[in-house]
Amino acid sequence: MPQLTAITRFPVKGFGPDRLELVELNAGHTLPFDRAWAIENGPGDFDPARPAHVKKRHFLMLAGQTGLAQLACRFDAAGEHFAVRFPEGETITITLGEAASHAPFFARLETLLGEDVRGTLRIAHVPGQALTDIPDPHISLINAASVRDLEARTGHAIDPLRFRGNLLIDGLEPWAEFGWIGRDVSIDGVRLRGQSRIRRCAATSVNPATSRRDIDLPAALMAQYGHADCGIYMSVETNGVIALGDDFECSGSGQT
Repeated sequence: MPQLTAITRFPVKGFGPDRLELVELNAGHTLPFDRAWAIENGPGDFDPARPAHVKKRHFLMLAGQTGLAQLACRFDAAGEHFAVRFPEGETITITLGEAASHAPFFARLETLLGEDVRGTLRIAHVPGQALTDIPDPHISLINAASVRDLEARTGHAIDPLRFRGNLLIDGLEPWAEFGWIGRDVSIDGVRLRGQSRIRRCAATSVNPATSRRDIDLPAALMAQYGHADCGIYMSVETNGVIALGDDFECSGSGQT
């Protein structure tokens, strides 16, 4: 029986993962606290007086600022505290909702990222809206077998974390997930529905362990399969708690 083997969220867009053993899902919502905050990279389209989803190019992100992969992050959901350890060992902790705590963190980021910082940094937050690559409140799912198939074809070790998915499922056939568009799946009785394939960008080329671009994954996907997709977006259809090791089932008809 296929099982859920990882639950991951990224509280601040572009920064490191927060790994969970279980999580409560709510219909019509993303994973709680996933991409709940982002850091505006210089003046952009984000208006704090009228907060709304804006395109990812306005924020710090791995595709443009590979140095972010050097940072080890810790998130405390209760207090919305975000602790970041920099390469030299210094750890800076901020409260995400308190702008007065952000200045030392931003100064250290500017030193680390150098010319990749385009202007004044500012934390963006939209209540009830995840600052993901899409405006829809979806969860991303990765099939571990698909990643292994890509590894075998390219000859490169590929950590599924490169794809920054929320859920990792193992025990399936490679690329089976592409057949779930329009179909319902169940994780321990919690129902989700496949919505769309995820087209991959340059962020996946960054090795999360070394922060270096060591393989052009969008190009590799295109060369091997004729597309640059890996993983799918899913909507949460029913409320419930899911946990590592939960069984995964797919039912119903859909479109590929």
